[in-house]
Amino acid sequence: RLSSFLLLHGYHHSQADHSLFLKFTGTSITALLIYVDDIILSRNDLSEISHITLLLDQAFKVKNLGNLKYFLGLEVARSLDGIHLSQ
Repeated sequence: RLSSFLLLHGYHHSQADHSLFLKFTGTSITALLIYVDDIILSRNDLSEISHITLLLDQAFKVKNLGNLKYFLGLEVARSLDGIHLSQ
């Protein structure tokens, strides 16, 4: 059901990983990575994230847990230099 929803809203399966959905609009890139009942959103356009988050919440009642800190045993840390991953 989630896959159909994302495809309906202009997202495409990544050829490299079918749990990764991508949407390209002009210079905007949005990525959703799905793992069991978790969704990681990444983007270079805040308005698209706000839009898809609202649509997901209306369709599935999602819970926003804020910035990513841990995922599959990886620690995610943000700094002025970028994003750092460690195990």
